[in-house]
Amino acid sequence: MRSASLTAVLLLAAPAAAQPDAAAHFEKSVRPVLVEKCVSCHGPEKQKGGLRVDSRAALLAGGDRGPALVPGDPGKSVLLHALAHDGELRMPPKDKLPAPTVAAVAAWVKAGAPWPDSAPTAAAPKATGPRPITAEERGFWAFQPVRRPPVPQSAFPNPIDAFLVARLAEQGLALAPPADRRLLLRRVMFDLTGLPPTPAETDAFLRDTAADAYERVVERLLASPAYGEKWGRRWLDVARYADSNGMDENLAYVNAWRYRDWVIRSLNADKPYDQFVREQVAGDLLPGGTDAERADRLTATGFLVVGPKMLAEDDPMKMRMDIVDEQLDALGQAFLGLTLGCARCHDHKFDPIRAEDYYALAGMFSSTKTMKNHTVVAAWNERPIGSAASAAALAAHEKTVAAAKAEVNAADAKLKAAVAARLTEERKRAAEYTSAAAEVARRSGPLKLVVADPTKDAPAGTVRVEAEAFARGNVLKLTDGYGAGIGVVINAGPLPNVAEYDVEVPAAGTYQLAVRYAAAEPRPVRVTVGGRLLAGAACGAKTGSWNPDTQTWHAEGVVALPAGKAVVRFERAGPFPHLDKFALLPMTPEQVAAAPLSVEQLAADRKLLASVLRQFAEDAKTKGNDSFRTSPAVEAEAAPEAKREATLRREALAAAEKARPPVDEAMAVEDAKGENLRVHLRGNHLTLGAEVPRRVPQVFGDAAAPIGPDRSGRLELADWLTRPANPLTARVMVNRLWAGHFGTGLVRTPDNFGRLGERPSHPELLDWLAAEFVEKGWSLKYMHRLMVTSAAYRSVSQADATALRRDPENRLLSRFPRRRLDAEEVRDGMLAVSGLLDRTVGGSLLKATPRQYVTGTGSRNYEDYDHPRRTVYLPVVRSAVYDVLQTLDFPDPSVPAGQRPTTVVPTQALFMLNGGLVDRAAEAFARVLLAAPGDDPARVTEAYRRAFGRAPTTAELDRVATYLTRSEAAADPALAPADRRLRAWRGLCRVLLASNEFVFVE
Repeated sequence: MRSASLTAVLLLAAPAAAQPDAAAHFEKSVRPVLVEKCVSCHGPEKQKGGLRVDSRAALLAGGDRGPALVPGDPGKSVLLHALAHDGELRMPPKDKLPAPTVAAVAAWVKAGAPWPDSAPTAAAPKATGPRPITAEERGFWAFQPVRRPPVPQSAFPNPIDAFLVARLAEQGLALAPPADRRLLLRRVMFDLTGLPPTPAETDAFLRDTAADAYERVVERLLASPAYGEKWGRRWLDVARYADSNGMDENLAYVNAWRYRDWVIRSLNADKPYDQFVREQVAGDLLPGGTDAERADRLTATGFLVVGPKMLAEDDPMKMRMDIVDEQLDALGQAFLGLTLGCARCHDHKFDPIRAEDYYALAGMFSSTKTMKNHTVVAAWNERPIGSAASAAALAAHEKTVAAAKAEVNAADAKLKAAVAARLTEERKRAAEYTSAAAEVARRSGPLKLVVADPTKDAPAGTVRVEAEAFARGNVLKLTDGYGAGIGVVINAGPLPNVAEYDVEVPAAGTYQLAVRYAAAEPRPVRVTVGGRLLAGAACGAKTGSWNPDTQTWHAEGVVALPAGKAVVRFERAGPFPHLDKFALLPMTPEQVAAAPLSVEQLAADRKLLASVLRQFAEDAKTKGNDSFRTSPAVEAEAAPEAKREATLRREALAAAEKARPPVDEAMAVEDAKGENLRVHLRGNHLTLGAEVPRRVPQVFGDAAAPIGPDRSGRLELADWLTRPANPLTARVMVNRLWAGHFGTGLVRTPDNFGRLGERPSHPELLDWLAAEFVEKGWSLKYMHRLMVTSAAYRSVSQADATALRRDPENRLLSRFPRRRLDAEEVRDGMLAVSGLLDRTVGGSLLKATPRQYVTGTGSRNYEDYDHPRRTVYLPVVRSAVYDVLQTLDFPDPSVPAGQRPTTVVPTQALFMLNGGLVDRAAEAFARVLLAAPGDDPARVTEAYRRAFGRAPTTAELDRVATYLTRSEAAADPALAPADRRLRAWRGLCRVLLASNEFVFVE
């Protein structure tokens, strides 16, 4: 039976990945675990339990307990049960691996447990220096310079078509004919803005017969704010954007939205892509500009901060290196299409990236301040982005806070010294404390009332006092309600509550304090008599209610008093119980001898510290503890002045922190002291190899000047990434744009241009596009325009038999690739056609305070998933992504995702027919239609035009009319006619929204 611990791990495990991704995942997240945690006991030198884990075959063979691995089924794999400490077998035996680490292994097993090479997983390598890059490695296509090939001769004016037609001709194929203009408009609107055309937009385009009508539509869409929202979301997939940390501490990223909005603004402004890259890698280091421009560039570095982090990692250096690794992995995939993270523990198994290359780059990010601290639970870096004046105000505030912290530290040190000095003196009386503790133990037990009812049969000399007759205090006298007929005191005014009574003690002797009160919940009070502490927690019982009929007497303590005046004081930081009266009852010697003895009484009698005596009494049972240890109670009693001073200083610090000026901040990095890293053998930061200077990977052959200690090297990295000669940056980005318009990239693995990735289907076209991109100033809008105005993009999605036979996967683009709308397009499209969509731009919908823990279902954030804003503005909560988005293949926001999968699963059909979003949109859609003028056929026509961009056929009109009539007739007769009509039209609208014609782009 599977335990809760393993079930939790399996829930964390990502879905099975495609084989190349799974192999890269093995190298980055699984092989290092086996090497570092398992091979020493289950490798070539030692095989505990008969098990080796240094090869796939060895895991399949297993050991004494049978096969350790069942590919595709983590729940049946002994390896997973052992790593999760699920049962008797536990690996490693002493230290359980973190849940995300076990989940990474589970994801590998779920993906079929690919083991990319046949070589066994070895133990720690010896540092021998970097292996040189071979000619074969340098010759791999992705590392070759981008060379602009000649455009093939073609009748098509767009060079894209010339390249495509040339390849098609080799297979005896041609481009498909042009698509219907209505279909084309819907296609390009979804592709450029993520929204469907309105009937008015469709009509205007169909009426416009000018030769450049389509091109003008493209220009209008590129100028729309919706363009940045659509394509900004695509970049956010790559940037693993989220509004929370996820991982072990799912804290709110309350300022992450500023990076998201920066992405959208940048794309709408057609910021050159090289600048777009530079700002994300080193925006904080770029010179010049206005306050607003500097704030924008600072915000851009949020790319380096928004990733997931193990914030509760108790090894600061490991936390630091894990964050650097996450940054490098994201940067490598996003800008270079390389899995740099696979070289953390060893040379990359497939690409010419050596471990030395990895640590050369890692040095740049370890020289960057991403976190405010690396303590448990760590805080990420945020920087002010307002005006110079607001930044100065924040700096002044931080200076005040720093001074207050210094005063707290000084007061704490003074308190510590004072307590230590007092305890040193008290230790000389250890025998007295031991004796007193024994006396307390001997005379323990409940204190009983001297008489059953001090009101009636009290002995002579009893002092009775009505609670409302206090001499000093801030409590409230109540003679009605809870005090009806008796009079009580309860809390009132500012806390703490205090009531003092002046009493006349008739004769010297020992007295018992008895109190009559009512309390529906425990409200213990501190009581002193004659300046001596009688009880620290008196009147702490529950009597059943606050009402007068539950008032009862309770014995609270014993005190020796001289004759004459004495002050009885009740005080409590919170509300009082309902006090009716109290009495001081004289006790006989026999009663005194039999009475339990409290720690407070005995400490006062023998002039001992009550807090220390209590520790002696508690430790008598356990033995071996240092009973003179420090605690808050000991501090308050042993050094009251120093304790008071420390408390005041802490209150002053809290007030200073609370007075923080309102300043806009962004998640951002800044340079720290520059440092080179040493290679971490097997990825272990405790096992160090040679130091590596900060530089780019040697396969690129770029010799650069040494990076000094005054800078991190990120600016140099940004410059190198955006050099026109860089072989990958432009190729990777134009491939992403191509995938966005044609379904898949020319390279089908957009985040991996290495050997585990696919080769380009049209290498010459890819290079021509990359060269054109750079030559045209890295303009993204230019590239969009070029692609969507091509004849290939404007072709039909249907294929003839020859094309299907010779180009079954459509890699040659013999027709336009039909595609399903992505999650955001489905949601936004439904809101748009139903009239619900709120087009407000920017800002945050996250309902959380800074560093507050967040979840999905059941949290306040989940409420805003119903918000009618565009989906790009909804909170993305890691580990709890909105279920509608997950159903429609929203990517894991913890890793770069250049290509979303397209699945077909039952939950999608259930959502389209029964989902709450679909139901709300369908009802709003129906209300819009019913409110429109005209007859029902006109309303049906409007519904089709909104949903599909076309009018219904005659047959469709007839079928809908029949459905509406039958639906209204079948409705509950108790419903009003208008409600029956609304119900029928809502059903029609739901069918339209759930149809393939709405959900797919042809």
